[in-house]
Amino acid sequence: MAIRNSAKALLMDSGKILLNRCRSRFGVYYALPGGGQRLGETLTEAIRRELLEETGLSVAPVRLAGVYEQVTRRQEGPPDHKLYFLYLCELLDVERSKPTHRDAYQLSSEWVDLNEAVTGRLFPRTVRNNLMRMIYGDGTYYLGSERKG
Repeated sequence: MAIRNSAKALLMDSGKILLNRCRSRFGVYYALPGGGQRLGETLTEAIRRELLEETGLSVAPVRLAGVYEQVTRRQEGPPDHKLYFLYLCELLDVERSKPTHRDAYQLSSEWVDLNEAVTGRLFPRTVRNNLMRMIYGDGTYYLGSERKG
């Protein structure tokens, strides 16, 4: 079973957090921007590349704010196992280029008021429930493990 690493960004600007607006069969929801780490790529390189691809924004990772793990059982084959590394990032340039590669479920990227993000449809829930301490705390938080299926 291979474990897939994913780097996600906590990017704030003027009391708002950047989120990807997504749609699934369950409706519209929000998720942190970022994505999978490629072979030979560091997590900080992955977060820079993914944010540029998905949002058109250049960022610099400041600190690792959280780690979260998810194991999803499949009907056939080995389970899907992901480790999410959540980085507090800073915006390097306010000029946005055009996104080059959006995720399959991603509709857009939006700046959302932080208070709305912690009460809205931000998934996974453990990220939403720990958002404030990851942003305003000074440590790295383990957000736990989740099994699906």
